[in-house]
Amino acid sequence: MKSSVGMENYSGPPNLVNPANLRNPVYSMPRVKVRQDYEDWQDSQDREIKQLIMRNLKCRSFVFILLLGWTTAVSAQQKSLNLGIVSPNTKTDLKLEQAIAGMSSPEEAKLVNQAVNLGCVVRSRITAFRALGSWNDGAEPSVLLRVRGDEESLRYVLSRMGRDAAQKYVIYFHPQPAGPVDLYVLRPRTSMKNLVKLTNELERSGIPFSTIVPARGTTAIYIVDLDRDLREKILAAARKLRAQVSKETGNAKLFGDDLREKAKEKFDQEIKNYEAKNPNLPPTCDVQKRKSKGH
Repeated sequence: MKSSVGMENYSGPPNLVNPANLRNPVYSMPRVKVRQDYEDWQDSQDREIKQLIMRNLKCRSFVFILLLGWTTAVSAQQKSLNLGIVSPNTKTDLKLEQAIAGMSSPEEAKLVNQAVNLGCVVRSRITAFRALGSWNDGAEPSVLLRVRGDEESLRYVLSRMGRDAAQKYVIYFHPQPAGPVDLYVLRPRTSMKNLVKLTNELERSGIPFSTIVPARGTTAIYIVDLDRDLREKILAAARKLRAQVSKETGNAKLFGDDLREKAKEKFDQEIKNYEAKNPNLPPTCDVQKRKSKGH
């Protein structure tokens, strides 16, 4: 095995400085001269080895810097995992039990499927979940989606969903390290299937609005703290529910209008702007599947 510092080039001192000869009475050279030559040779070897080591270290440092730069670039290119919330509901004054029943409606299923199929348009996989949106004086069935991408793509997806579902507003959260908004996610240690009880507990804790996503064996509670004034109440609710808490900072926006027609105009404008910047977008996933089956 070759040494990493070039010791394969080492050939040992010349015969005239063999240490054994220093004690040989028949050796003809003066002892002082022999010792000096030997010491000079050792010094030159030490200098050569040190130079090789320094070159080796510099090379490794350069490679490390390249790797670090590449890793940083890859990390910077990682797309954020966004959150969006849209409801299929157009009725007013729903009771909590009616909102929970609406989570199993055809309209809810249609909106979930639309979210998933739009993933092919923005070229990023979208996961969508049936959810319950709850606030102080009402509730409605909702769809919560997660998708990686930029903020414009997220707004585009939500605008298409909001327009097609005839919604007044949609809301989203886009992670940003220095964002002005906090997103909290509470996960109770035991699955809470009783959504009425869970919703009432959140209201008693002073949480004005939340989105509850019941899934297999677990329940997640999403709270967008727009004004950053709910932290203590959220932590108190988490203690009561024995829930794990995670927090993320970013940008959030509730956009639309109180009038459905004006909301539709805003959604249409958002869609038009995005498609002008991104021409020739691919069709939705379901359309692509139908085309592939037709060939």
